[in-house]
Amino acid sequence: MRPQFHLPLSTYPEASSFTIIENAIQFCLHHAADLVASLSVARRPGHQLERAENSIDDEILQADRFDRKVAAQLVRHLKHRSERVSLDVRLDTFEAEAMSASLKLAEVSRAYDLTIVENSEIARPTIESLVFESGRPLLLLPPEDFYGRIDTVCIAWDGSATVAHALSTAYPLIGSATKAIVACVRNGELSHDKLLDRYVEALKHSGLEVELAALHCDGEDIPSAIQDGALEGRADLLNAGAYGHSKLREAMFGGVTRGLLGNLRVPVLLAH
Repeated sequence: MRPQFHLPLSTYPEASSFTIIENAIQFCLHHAADLVASLSVARRPGHQLERAENSIDDEILQADRFDRKVAAQLVRHLKHRSERVSLDVRLDTFEAEAMSASLKLAEVSRAYDLTIVENSEIARPTIESLVFESGRPLLLLPPEDFYGRIDTVCIAWDGSATVAHALSTAYPLIGSATKAIVACVRNGELSHDKLLDRYVEALKHSGLEVELAALHCDGEDIPSAIQDGALEGRADLLNAGAYGHSKLREAMFGGVTRGLLGNLRVPVLLAH
């Protein structure tokens, strides 16, 4: 059974980068997965793409042509790179109103095992929609090269049921890992925690080398502390789960996740 990973590509409001295409291909290769790219061409407010040639609004017509030109470039690059490494890639295209494109992507993502997205400020509504509406894990990458191999995973642990669920979705993705860093944020010394002890013991019995990291901070900079711990341990992936989401989805994400997205320095797996 081959995993089926999903790569959303878009042209509006921000065009997908060639970097995310490269990163998704590398990740699929390392995990023996197929890649399905869904290309969303935005249907801008006030017009239909199929009628754009008859539009009297030159700006809309030019924007439509630009979208299609960018879409063609993305598809060419995807096909070229995937063929070079013999990766099976399928392409699905759809049109959606700009305001509803994020929800449409979340709906499409439900069909696949994992969705891969590049982090950016403009993509924030799409990221939020994918986390909360798709029901599938989201691999969120910084806008830099990611070679796909996961030897060391950093796990942000707070003992909640939400985190436990998020961790269960990660196991198929970290099967190649040899080491786990279990990161716990504490204001003082790491106190005895029977549940944490059980989890660490379970990881060790699964065959992983386990390092317990007590991250100290004043409570206001937890995202930086978690990422610092992951980077210091040379983790290839941070499994944040829904860490810190005791009050999920206020206006946006919970504080920790919002902080991670504001300055993402390490690939992170999110699930809700």
